[in-house]
Amino acid sequence: MADRIDVMISSTSKDLQDHRDEAKEAVLRMGMFPLRMEDLRASNEDAISASLRLVDEAEIFVGIYAYRYGFQPDDLRNPDKLSITEMEYRRAVERDIPRLIFIIGDNHPVVGANIDKGADAVKLDAFKEEVKLNQIVRFFDSPADLRAELINSLIPFRPDEDTMRLERIETNNVPIPSQKYVAHPYTLLQTSQVINWAAKRTEFTDPMGHRPQQ
Repeated sequence: MADRIDVMISSTSKDLQDHRDEAKEAVLRMGMFPLRMEDLRASNEDAISASLRLVDEAEIFVGIYAYRYGFQPDDLRNPDKLSITEMEYRRAVERDIPRLIFIIGDNHPVVGANIDKGADAVKLDAFKEEVKLNQIVRFFDSPADLRAELINSLIPFRPDEDTMRLERIETNNVPIPSQKYVAHPYTLLQTSQVINWAAKRTEFTDPMGHRPQQ
């Protein structure tokens, strides 16, 4: 068994950076290691080689798709002019590794500049429809929603169930209130300090009701 489980996080970047950060946090919380292009060291490796290498190194693939198709390298290795994002997904399919796919929901706020139009929109729609036909996908309406969905989806792949103590729903993290303990005043006195008032009454008064002389 591998010392760690590597999880490739694939998506367009400019429109989904907050989502990528939440996905990274989710992977780390599950005791796994996130692989992302933006975390790579500087090198002379080209975009296609770097991105596909990350997919090859991963045990799990996470795809996050919204309304941008993404960068399409003009390269002999890419005759169909696919985006890097689609190329990453197809490499994960070739390797037949687990693929966890998340698609933006209808209630998610979107900036107009982050919505492709024209030929890129057509490619994106075709790509997302193909993904939805080939496997179960989950939808998200915010970066936090994506994080929760990803945590739940990664649970079956946890490296060591005995050491992972994570809640499926983070909102259940409510501390149990402590039980109140009320001490009766008399219990705070030591036995030697308890006063016998019946004996004291005869000590301070005689049978006629007069106080004795000092």
